[in-house]
Amino acid sequence: MHAQAHPEDLPGTFVTEIGQGRVEYFVTFCDNRPAPARRTRLYMDCDFRIEAGSNPELSKLLTEHRHPLAQLSALSNLTVRESQVNASEELVIRFDDDVIFTILNQTAGDDPHSYAEWRLTSWQDM
Repeated sequence: MHAQAHPEDLPGTFVTEIGQGRVEYFVTFCDNRPAPARRTRLYMDCDFRIEAGSNPELSKLLTEHRHPLAQLSALSNLTVRESQVNASEELVIRFDDDVIFTILNQTAGDDPHSYAEWRLTSWQDM
């Protein structure tokens, strides 16, 4: 039985994969433990926002590419510094280089039928 991942488990993990399932976008986090490494996925059927912090290349990517997968690709290989759920039940993930990824409790801008929710999966061995 694998333990459920929680936002407070994410610091120290890094983004290894982004993608889109049948309905939801996802971001995969790896904890890179010595044996065995584990991963969890964050599924999002909601809107999100990425703030580039002090990274000019990331800022340019976010400005030029509006598709959600292109935006999420900006998170590849970034390491989580802090993760918490705020009073509005939004998940706020802070990465190195002051990049902030906020998963909003709003329907996805490109899908008015979205459920406006996010969830983390159980940890899986890699």
